[in-house]
Amino acid sequence: MNKPIVPFALAFLVGAATALVIRSARHEPYEADAPKPEVVVPANTHHAPAPTEPEPAASAAAPVNNVCPICGMDVDPDTPTAMYKGHVIGLGCRNCPAEFAANPALYGEAALQNKVVEE
Repeated sequence: MNKPIVPFALAFLVGAATALVIRSARHEPYEADAPKPEVVVPANTHHAPAPTEPEPAASAAAPVNNVCPICGMDVDPDTPTAMYKGHVIGLGCRNCPAEFAANPALYGEAALQNKVVEE
């Protein structure tokens, strides 16, 4: 009865170790002289005003931030940008535009300060 568990456990451990090695090899740490993002803890996000009409997506203008306010990653030039108070906001991954659209006031203010929102 325990014989199938041993090969499964070994295969699982080998797969986990392989994934860890690959992820470590692809990791890109912050540059030594690049500014580290500051963490913003919102005081009370439960009573945030409802977002108004979303602003149109940005054109080819450069974003005002270099760190995504949602995920903390470096701004990805291939990811769609957002507009907040007339500024182009860069985002870090493909999930961030929807998150930004859900709460532009919170993430927009953090992006203007080049900070990350921690919830």
